[in-house]
Amino acid sequence: MVYVDMGYIDIHTHIIPGIDDGSKSNKESVEMLRQAYAAGITTLIATPHFSKGFCDYNTEDIRRYCRALEKYAREKVCADFKVYPGQEIFYNEKSLGMLQSGEVIALADTNYILLEFSPDITYIAMFQALREIAMTAYFPVLAHVERYGCLREAGRMEELRQLGVMMQMNYAHIGGKWYDATTRWCRQMLKEGLIDVLGTDMHNSTDRGLRMEHALTWMEKHLDEEYITELMCHNAQTIIMSVHKEDGNE
Repeated sequence: MVYVDMGYIDIHTHIIPGIDDGSKSNKESVEMLRQAYAAGITTLIATPHFSKGFCDYNTEDIRRYCRALEKYAREKVCADFKVYPGQEIFYNEKSLGMLQSGEVIALADTNYILLEFSPDITYIAMFQALREIAMTAYFPVLAHVERYGCLREAGRMEELRQLGVMMQMNYAHIGGKWYDATTRWCRQMLKEGLIDVLGTDMHNSTDRGLRMEHALTWMEKHLDEEYITELMCHNAQTIIMSVHKEDGNE
C-alpha cells in the first residue's frame, strides 16, 4: 500500500447522521470514522446530499456535526484527524446563486464545489452547466464520474478537464470485476491520467462503506506511486488549502 506522511484524504462522504441517505446514527458515524482511519484516511470532508429529496437541513447543521465528529475523532481515533464541511450538490439552475448566497457549502468552504447530475444527463447539458460554473470564481469537482454514460465517448473527459473541471471517481468500481464495463472504463481513465481525485462516497459502515481494498490492489499493480499519491492525497490537499476568492477577484 502507498502511504503518505499526512494520510489519505476523502473528499466525498455521507458521514453526518440523519440528514440524507448516509449514516443513520451517531454510532454508525463513529464506526465510519474508525474504519476510515484504519484504511489510512486522516482527513475527510462531509458531503451530505443537497437535492430535491435532501434539503431539510441548513448549513449550520453540517458545520455543527463536523465539529462534533472532529472532536470525537481527535479524542478517540487520531489527535490530528480533520473533518471539514461540504455538500454534494445536485445541479440545477439555482445552484450558482445558492453558492454565492451561502445557502450551500463548497468543499471545506473553498471555491471548489462537488457537483452531481442525473446519470442520464446529456453531454451538452452537462457541458453547459459546468462551463457556466467554471466561468465564475468556483471550480467544479464532478462527483463519481463513472455514473455518467455521456462521458464514455472519446474526448469528453478531456474536454471537461480543459474547462477546469476536476474529476472525482469512487473507489468501488475500480476494484470491480474485470468483465464489468464500468470497472474497465474506470481503470482505463486512470491509466490515461484523466482522474484527479478519488473518494469513498461512503454512506454507512457495511454495504456502502469504504470499498477501497480491491481498488488499491489494482492501482498498486497498474499505476505509478506518484499518481496514486496525487489521487488519494495531494490533489485533495490542494482543494482544502486553496484560498477562498470572491467572484471576479483574484
